[in-house]
Amino acid sequence: MRCLELTIPPLPQLLTIGHSFWPPGQQHFVRSFNVYDMLFVMQGTLYITEDDVQYEIKEGSILVLEPNLTHVGHRPCEETTEIYWIHFVHPAPVRNIDNGQIPWSVPSAKGTDHDVAPHRQVMYIPKFTSVHNLDVVPFLQRMLELHHSLSPKSSLPLQTQLAGLFVELQTALRTQYVPRSRLLCDQAIAYLQQHLTSPFDAKHMEQSLHFHFDYIARCLKKHTGMSPLQYMHDLQIRTAKALLENTDLSVSEIGLRVGIENANYFIRLFRKHTGKTPGQYRSARIGMA
Repeated sequence: MRCLELTIPPLPQLLTIGHSFWPPGQQHFVRSFNVYDMLFVMQGTLYITEDDVQYEIKEGSILVLEPNLTHVGHRPCEETTEIYWIHFVHPAPVRNIDNGQIPWSVPSAKGTDHDVAPHRQVMYIPKFTSVHNLDVVPFLQRMLELHHSLSPKSSLPLQTQLAGLFVELQTALRTQYVPRSRLLCDQAIAYLQQHLTSPFDAKHMEQSLHFHFDYIARCLKKHTGMSPLQYMHDLQIRTAKALLENTDLSVSEIGLRVGIENANYFIRLFRKHTGKTPGQYRSARIGMA
C-alpha cells in the first residue's frame, strides 16, 4: 500500500469538511489547488482521475488527492454515492512510500534543553485504501458538528479531531497492513531498546519473541540493513552521543550507561562507528555550541 510521508511539526490544518449524497450521473469537476482533498466513500462508487491515474473509490474506501495535482471525475456515479470530504493544508509529501518500508521503530532525535527548534519528525497517511475495519465515522461526524458551529471555543477541538483521525489511519497502517517481517522487525527493535544495557543474548531474544533467532535476524536485516548485534551497537552509540553532548558524565560512566563495562572496548566501538574517540566527539560538539 502506498503512503504519504508528511513532515511534522506543524500538524496538518483543517480547512473544511463536508458530507453529501451524490445522485447517479453526478461527476467531479476538473480541479487543481494547493490543498489536500481526502475523500471517504461510505456507499456507492466515486470515479476520480489524478494526473492520469484512475481510481475507483468504492464503498468503505479512502483516497487522498494531493496538492497541485489535477483531479477530475472520469466517469459519473452510477448509484447514489455517500461521501465525506476533508480539505486540509500542509507542505507537499516528502515522498510516497510503501507501508512495508516505513521505519516505525527507528528512533527519532529527542529534544533537549539545548534545542531552540523542533527536530524533524514525520507522519504517514494511506494514499488509497479500505477503511472498513477502521473507526473513522465518529471522527468525521464530530468534525462536521464542530465545523458547522465554528467559533474560538470549537476551533481547537476541531483540529484535535483531525489529528485523532490521522492517528486512527496511521495506527491501521502500522498494525493491519504491515507485513509479518516488518512487525517482527519492530518487535526485535523494541526488545533491543529494552535490553540496551544487558549483554547481548541471542537465546533470550529468541525465547522472548517466540521465533528462531535466524528468522528474527533476517527480518531485522531486511528492514534496517543490520544484524541484531549491529543494531544494538548502533543504539548504544547513539545513546552515548546524546550523553556526551548533554551531560558531564565521564567516558567510562557513559559506557556503563549504555551497557558496556569495559571502557577500552567502549572507546574502540565508539571510534569504529564515528571515526572519533568519545573525548574527541565531545570536544567537537562543545566547539560547535
